[in-house]
Amino acid sequence: MRFHSFVYSLLTILSFIACKPTATKHQQSFDTKKIAEFKHFISKEITAGKIAGAEVLISKDNKIVLHEAQGFANITKQKKLAKNSIYYIQSMTKPIISTAIMQLHEKGLLSLEDNVSRFIPEIETLRVTIDPEQGVEGATVPLEKSLTIRHLLTHTSGLSHGLGNNKLESQLYQLLYGQPEDYKIHENIESRVAALLSVPLIGQPDKQWNYSAGGDLLALIIKRVSKQNIQDYLQENIFDPLEMKDTGYNILEKESGRVMSLHEFNENGKLETSKIQVPKTGNTIFGGTHGLYSTAKDYLNFCQMFLNKGTWKEHQVLKPETVSLMAQNHVGDLYQSSGKGFGLGFEVILDADKAEGPGNNRQLSWGGYFRTHFFIDPEQQLIGLWMTQMLPHSNYYGNALRENIYGALLNP
Repeated sequence: MRFHSFVYSLLTILSFIACKPTATKHQQSFDTKKIAEFKHFISKEITAGKIAGAEVLISKDNKIVLHEAQGFANITKQKKLAKNSIYYIQSMTKPIISTAIMQLHEKGLLSLEDNVSRFIPEIETLRVTIDPEQGVEGATVPLEKSLTIRHLLTHTSGLSHGLGNNKLESQLYQLLYGQPEDYKIHENIESRVAALLSVPLIGQPDKQWNYSAGGDLLALIIKRVSKQNIQDYLQENIFDPLEMKDTGYNILEKESGRVMSLHEFNENGKLETSKIQVPKTGNTIFGGTHGLYSTAKDYLNFCQMFLNKGTWKEHQVLKPETVSLMAQNHVGDLYQSSGKGFGLGFEVILDADKAEGPGNNRQLSWGGYFRTHFFIDPEQQLIGLWMTQMLPHSNYYGNALRENIYGALLNP
């Protein structure tokens, strides 16, 4: 009897151990104390008046580890920021446009080495400035080689964005965007591309990495090749398959209350809601450099598709070999950031030991002008997203996002 009692007790203990809940793989991957410290960091930034609010989303192994929203969507009205708020993502539009271009590439409708003039003949009149300080009217020289789609995807075309400090850049900015309140300076993508092409290149193709508005030419190419409105193409081929239900160039009236307002510091250094806000409706340009609204959850689906080698649930958005191609360095040593290169729409870590800040080889990342940031780490099956709406632009929170996430990761 004693033996049978012992066996029964042992089986009972083993059964209890087997049934006891255990932390899942993704939960075990993070130091909970460090995650709490990250949340406290966000709170301190808000309390100190550095930002109005922020939403952070971390995913590991296709499971959400942290989804946090703190602070205000509108600090003037003291309106709380909620999860799944909507943000104007600015240059985080570019990777989406790059994805659309690569879909057309997969279908054989264009090649990365195609001359841009095949789709946009207007580009054939472009020349290259000798001295950017002389502005639009300065002396120019002919192009040494034709612009290709690869040049546009990698920012090696010699085009600019109007964000530099010389006279040519300042003139280009006015032609593209006008004053901050002039969101309707152009009615469509054709008009803005025409303005971009009216200014000489800042340098010869393949001679430098120069952040550019080439994404707008890519958007126009998508429109002309697909014979679809750009919004419709993206909706059908990217947003719907990825269940990006709140991503687009305009916001439905019933969802307008979810949009976080843009904030900036006033002349006294106090944080306030900006007097200039991006229109939620009536946007008609459908650009490739910026223009999209999105949410953290929507953009997470987009990032997860890349970790899934091009698939999302039952949908294949890109082929695995296309994802691999986009994540390679295509600019040689032109990208002036140690240990990093630039792929087809993303910054990519080539040598994590040399790159500034934490990360792993093949990590992809980019951000938007209003301080939205993301990274995708294939080695760790890890995604990080930071969403806010704040001027002036800074990479501070993108760096903080990576430092805190990798700082909390138990096996980085």
